Amino acid sequence: MARIFAISDLHVDYVENMYFIEQLSLTNYNNDVLLVAGDVTHDVSRLKSVLLLLKKKFKEVVFVPGNHDIWIREANCWETSIDKFHRILRICKSIDVKTDPFRVTLIDRTEVWIVPLFSWYTTPEEDRDDSLYVYVAATPNTEDSNDMWMDFHWCEWPDDMTGTPAKYFAELNSGRCSKEYEGTVITLSHMLPRQELIKAEASDLQRIAHEREKRGLSSAIRHQGAAKGFDFTRFAGSWAIDKQIRQVNSKLHVYGHQHRNRDRTIDGVRYVSHCLGSYPEQQKGLIAGVNYWKGPKQILPAVSDEMIKVD
Repeated sequence: MARIFAISDLHVDYVENMYFIEQLSLTNYNNDVLLVAGDVTHDVSRLKSVLLLLKKKFKEVVFVPGNHDIWIREANCWETSIDKFHRILRICKSIDVKTDPFRVTLIDRTEVWIVPLFSWYTTPEEDRDDSLYVYVAATPNTEDSNDMWMDFHWCEWPDDMTGTPAKYFAELNSGRCSKEYEGTVITLSHMLPRQELIKAEASDLQRIAHEREKRGLSSAIRHQGAAKGFDFTRFAGSWAIDKQIRQVNSKLHVYGHQHRNRDRTIDGVRYVSHCLGSYPEQQKGLIAGVNYWKGPKQILPAVSDEMIKVD
């Protein structure tokens, strides 16, 4: 009998984030499932070590790689990012970290299928209809955004790759998305599945303001703390992810990537992001909710989430 927790964007190359993971209880989660929605580290040996550490704390760990996980940063490396992605899946299988669909019985005796979805983003140049890009009049310069986006520097795609990365990863999900699952289905991806999740709602901004005030910072902040001249929406995700979410009749979807936490329901699906994010973002009070939960967020069975209250 399990509870299900979620977290993403661990970025353990920050010493403080690694310490955060190490300090998670060894006893509080022994019967529980942890969904890790990508971006642990580009270092494969460190990634394996972190997943093994989480396995000691949780009964089951589910993982989908993020963009940082498949960066190629080693000099003279023969691997492509696709090669590295599949190597990570083999490592996960060897240490019993789940990357395929499996069923869990919750503490309330509900039967739940967990269906991991591999994902990438679609840029507006690749496919305007599939991209989550937000078209506005005063948009940042495309070249500036591309130059700041490290995937263009650290991802290596095969020379014979004919489609976009987003289509490649979506195709990997076709088998699991064509199956029928009995009972409740929850899914997870690294990339965002819907454009509406990008913009902060009033409640999101209120949580960030509260987080900043606790740190002695001004509650006022513009553009969710985004870097000047950078347009994240170009690299946010893909509408195809949401189509697959709904194809398997998922009622709850966990995602990461944005480093801005969300919990909202759209057209019958609850979307949750609970990112640890970068240490500088935490210090600026931009990652609301992690301190409230003291770790991963419980998503099932559902519990009250009153992050705005004064601790």
